[in-house]
Amino acid sequence: MLQYISVRLHSPGNVILLAASFLTVTVIFQSLSGTLFDPASAHFFGIPYLENKTVGNYKVVFQPYPTNPVAGSNSTQLNLSILDKENQNVVLVFTSLSIKEKESGKIVKTFPFAFHDFSDVTFPYTFEKPGTYVVTLLSKINADPIYRTKPLAVDFDLPVKSAATTIPFDQLILYYVTPAVVALAAIAMYLKSKNKI
Repeated sequence: MLQYISVRLHSPGNVILLAASFLTVTVIFQSLSGTLFDPASAHFFGIPYLENKTVGNYKVVFQPYPTNPVAGSNSTQLNLSILDKENQNVVLVFTSLSIKEKESGKIVKTFPFAFHDFSDVTFPYTFEKPGTYVVTLLSKINADPIYRTKPLAVDFDLPVKSAATTIPFDQLILYYVTPAVVALAAIAMYLKSKNKI
């Protein structure tokens, strides 16, 4: 059976068809896995960070998802993590987040202080319009004498794109790349059947 498969894969049309099938299954699985499984409560590994800032003895990591948020998308998550000198999570923190338009200074959203066991926090938010926003994290750290009452404050700039100019990766693959690969596979199979390739 393995010999039969290796012989059949020498045909360019079959290779392209196999690649298109694999790509389609991968995109479908990724789309479903994003909606079926809840994210784990841990560091935000695997998400590219936008920026790190050091404040006192702490490093604050900003990891929005997607990295370049799109206006009107309800899948945007603002992930932040406060790490100590050993790059470990800080425990027992109260955090708040405010989002304001950078140009006008208008505050568009304020999340009230909430208690978290660990300093990995996520704030879901849908940006109404494109532009640059300032995301401000305020954190009261229970074990720190300085930041117990006076919150640690850090600002991050976040550019938000227009939905009209951005195509999400999974849609790009599903609606454009996959049909193009399938069309190329069909053309290759047709030319092979006519002994032109």
